[in-house]
Amino acid sequence: MVLVLDDDASMCRSLRRLIFAAGFQVQTFSKPSELLASEIPGSNACMVVDIDLPEMTGIEICKILKGLGRSLPTILITGRTDAHTRFLAAQTDPVALLFKPFQEEPLLDAIGRALVLSTQGQSGK
Repeated sequence: MVLVLDDDASMCRSLRRLIFAAGFQVQTFSKPSELLASEIPGSNACMVVDIDLPEMTGIEICKILKGLGRSLPTILITGRTDAHTRFLAAQTDPVALLFKPFQEEPLLDAIGRALVLSTQGQSGK
């Protein structure tokens, strides 16, 4: 299962189609509160999370989930390429940090790595 969190509806639709076509189950969320209210799988799942979100950053949602014991291996996506964003992203130990617009293959490779980590009971690299 791949959980996608992005407030851009067209990005969510594109990611849903791509990830589903690659053979994965996928669930999308447009707000962090929707993700927090959902049933998050304990294993065999990962997240693709946009850093820039309206309610809180993707980095904050990762920290909250970790504090709740609901953390999953995560791929962070963002349109920001500045050093501060990279520094903040590194604090969550993402499987990958991808900059929009990104190619399909690096995302699918990162999802594959994240799902392997999930089945091994790890949340990061």
